Order: sequence, then structure tokens, then C-alpha cells
Amino acid sequence: MATIATELTVVEADVLRADDRRFDAMRRGDWAALDAALADDLTYVHSTARLESKTEHIANLRAGRPHYRGIAPRDRKARVHGGIGVVNGVSEMHVERDGKEQRFTVRYLAVYAKAGEHWRMIAWQSTRQPEAGG
Repeated sequence: MATIATELTVVEADVLRADDRRFDAMRRGDWAALDAALADDLTYVHSTARLESKTEHIANLRAGRPHYRGIAPRDRKARVHGGIGVVNGVSEMHVERDGKEQRFTVRYLAVYAKAGEHWRMIAWQSTRQPEAGG
């Protein structure tokens, strides 16, 4: 039994590394890395409820709509079911859009699918958390 538990932990860690690589590519504006991290049939739902495809998402990021200045995920948990990895987490976001900077916290769900040796994100859904004291 210990082998199975260790094996699952390794796979879960792989999914979390994929989550980290995607966030890092977004923050750095590494479009090739972001393209590789996202599945072609991605559905990306922002905390504002705006829905984007992979093509729309990358095009908007390239145009600085929004520009992610900081992304700090925490309190993450990964679960793996066959070739699907699910990450629940919280992230501090620092974005600039239309010349205005915003800092906020989201609770998110990211879904990854195994594609060959790599995990690619197939879905993202985030909800903005209320301001402290709000």
C-alpha cells in the first residue's frame, strides 16, 4: 500500500508543478511556455465571469489585458483521477488593466489532463474573495 500512496504523491506533485509553470509563464509573458501549458480546447473563466478560449486568453494576455504583475498561489491541493488532475487553491493576484493596478485574492479550480508526458490545463474557474472586513 505504501507504494501506491507514494506514487500518488509524486503524480500530485507533478500536477502542482504544471500549475506553477503555467502561472510563471503568465507572469513572465512567456507565450511559448503558456501555449504548451494550455490544452487547445481550454475553457478559462475569469473571476469576473468572462469566458475565454485558449486563443482568446493568450491574445488578451499578449495585449496586456490584463498584465499579471504578481501571482502567488497558496493553500493548494491536487487530486488525480486517472489522466485528470484537479487543483483547488487560493491565489493573491496583482494585475494591471487599462492603466489601473488591482490586487485581489481568488479561490480557484484548475483542471489538467495528461497529454503524453505533460499535464496541460483544460479548464480554469476562479471566484474573487471578498475584501477583508467586507
